[in-house]
Amino acid sequence: MKYVGKTSSFKVALREGRESGSELVTMLLWGDPLHVVEEDGDWVRVRARGKRPGWLRREIVSDESLLEVYVIDVGQGDGVLLKTPDGSWHLIDGGVENAKQMTKKGAANFVRWKFLEDLREEKVALANVVLTHADADHYGGLVDLLSGWLPFHGPFAVEVGSFLHNGLGRFSSRPALGRTRGGRVGTFPFDRGLGRDADFVIELLDGLETFSSPPRELQSGYAKLAEAVARRAGSARRVSHRDGFLPGYGPGEGDVTIRVLGPVLESIGFGYRGLRVLGSDSVTLNGHSVVLRLDYGQASILLTGDLNTPSQRLLLACHGQEAFAVDVAKACHHGAEDVHLDFLRALQARATVISSGDNENYAHPRPALMGASARYGREARGRTRSEVLPPLVYSTELARSIRLAYALSLRPGLLDDAEVELPSERWPFRRLSYTPVSTDLVYGLVNVRTDGEHVLCGTMEESGKDFDVKVFEAGVDV
Repeated sequence: MKYVGKTSSFKVALREGRESGSELVTMLLWGDPLHVVEEDGDWVRVRARGKRPGWLRREIVSDESLLEVYVIDVGQGDGVLLKTPDGSWHLIDGGVENAKQMTKKGAANFVRWKFLEDLREEKVALANVVLTHADADHYGGLVDLLSGWLPFHGPFAVEVGSFLHNGLGRFSSRPALGRTRGGRVGTFPFDRGLGRDADFVIELLDGLETFSSPPRELQSGYAKLAEAVARRAGSARRVSHRDGFLPGYGPGEGDVTIRVLGPVLESIGFGYRGLRVLGSDSVTLNGHSVVLRLDYGQASILLTGDLNTPSQRLLLACHGQEAFAVDVAKACHHGAEDVHLDFLRALQARATVISSGDNENYAHPRPALMGASARYGREARGRTRSEVLPPLVYSTELARSIRLAYALSLRPGLLDDAEVELPSERWPFRRLSYTPVSTDLVYGLVNVRTDGEHVLCGTMEESGKDFDVKVFEAGVDV
């Protein structure tokens, strides 16, 4: 596999011919995969992004694979596709299931496109699928993906190495998250005012057998996921801060480390370990999201699930602030304002990415979260030593756009059997040629890429084929 190398603009035009004025095939970002068709002197003809072939100068074609994070536009929910420089792929959450999406397209569609059309692979091959927590706007799309079938596309091959999760299930009988037990824990490394006595969930799912034969009946939606995991994944396991790192991504095992910061699994005596009850079932489930910190060279990225104020206090008490300072952070819980300001101060993120959706009941992202993310974020050095970038805030919802066309005619008979009220003085007739119709959706995908020295954040512009790109130095204070 070849890739787009680093250029001064961190993006390049792929054109049909070698002349600068020849037809544009597509714009490419630093790190995009390339499939070489032919080579001719200083030029290389390649395919990219599932498009027709075009020409690039040879010096632009590189062997360097980057750390890549794709925050997928799944509407209200989370879906993050991750590629490590060794070429392994990992999916963290899958958003809402397609049937509940207005567009009927979700994370599974993007993942299928990435592997089968962009990478030109024969199957979707994921080393790990990570479910941060068992909410439908995080696991629904995983059912679509693991089924290996999508509308308009049909069947496709899927291979999953391990399914990783926080252990909390969704049972049809109470207690819905799992049986609890009171207990007492030791003192925390950092004082955040947390009590040592609490209730803890101790009935936790773990390996594949707990999905194929769960200890109690699962809620219908989560039961579908359990069946898909048992059928598709090679293995399953519960992860927590006690694991330290994802298997294969500890110190010295490769160029990238992936640290597991949460959930915090506490020892409560009598040989029991459990997840602290943080409040209601919803608060407890969200708060114990799997939290991953990625480090590559000087660059760092934090994936936070749906953390809330109680869980952020717990994480800070367990790890301290220094564990959370990163270049890029995915905002907690789609930009909800249930966030501890000390946690945002600890992040000091140069770029914050919010995954949220239109037409939902929560009004995410909230102004307080967006303002605080910018207020407590860090400035960064841009592409030159003199360029200074303010803290950046991205939103999949804001990056999304639609393409409009005009209705020119209606198919005869279209309204014959429809129950419609004909226009009146209140709703007068209007020319179809003046009536805009949404014809396509441009997804609000946020690209994050790094070689350990520079970090690129890019979104597609609303018109044309170009990208809006911001690039800054990783791990260096201004």
